[in-house]
Amino acid sequence: MKKLSIYIDHAGNNELHKKVINRLKKLEGICNVITYQEIGPEPEAEDINNEWERVTVDAIEKSDIIIPILSENYLSFISPKIETLFNKIIDSKDKFLFPILLTPSEWGSFKWVVRSKLIPQDGIPLSEHTEDDTEIIISGLIKTIKNIQLKRSKPQVEKVIDSQNVSSEDNVIFISHNHDDADFAELLKLKLEKSKLNGWIDSERLKIGQDWREEIDIGIQNSIAVIAIMTPEARKSEYVTYEWAYAWGKGKKVFPLMLKQTQLHPRLESLQYLDFTNRASRPWDELINSIKEIIK
Repeated sequence: MKKLSIYIDHAGNNELHKKVINRLKKLEGICNVITYQEIGPEPEAEDINNEWERVTVDAIEKSDIIIPILSENYLSFISPKIETLFNKIIDSKDKFLFPILLTPSEWGSFKWVVRSKLIPQDGIPLSEHTEDDTEIIISGLIKTIKNIQLKRSKPQVEKVIDSQNVSSEDNVIFISHNHDDADFAELLKLKLEKSKLNGWIDSERLKIGQDWREEIDIGIQNSIAVIAIMTPEARKSEYVTYEWAYAWGKGKKVFPLMLKQTQLHPRLESLQYLDFTNRASRPWDELINSIKEIIK
């Protein structure tokens, strides 16, 4: 069985970098693992910028799995050519991209990061997780890689997006939420269903994989409206922002629902939000009636 080739791309060598890389290096028994530190040009090399890009591109093209370790420093080095390669990997069926958010970084402007499944799944950098949580997160990625290796040894079956995940029913309402608000999102879905409306929650969004953006896009395209559950955590979430912004761009009706008091994004401020901060007087009827108005 041919071993998978893994390339870990990074810019830095602090203690947290070393811990993450050393943990991933334990895959060497079943995979061939190389890091940028092992192949990068010497600091005194002539034309070091072009040489850096050349060796990086070469490693990416030769690898089955690419793991960029994200930091502000790393993102500042990403060239358009490498961004193009990362986007191609996301669109491919036989290569995988698993970016790891190491330290706080403004990654939302990088299309390839938004399109991929960021690790950790909660969008909080590893530097802000406990050592135990970091170990669990990296172990989850290692398990995923092992499963990819296992599937490579078996006949491939074409993936079909589950109809339960991407609904094609009428009057579908896409529910955008932060994972901390999952219980309320389920309650909202039940309320919609009692009013003969179909709520759709992307239960697969936080699983590691390559089809996150595709399923989100299809889910929103099949919806008549999007309810954005807003909390301080959702306000900071790149995923929630992507969902309502994509819906807005597609001309879908967006209903901001204020679950916990927070400052809305300037674009959402132009819309009238529904105040659900008071559990005893939540305007369920107003929400349902507003949705039904756009169906008429």
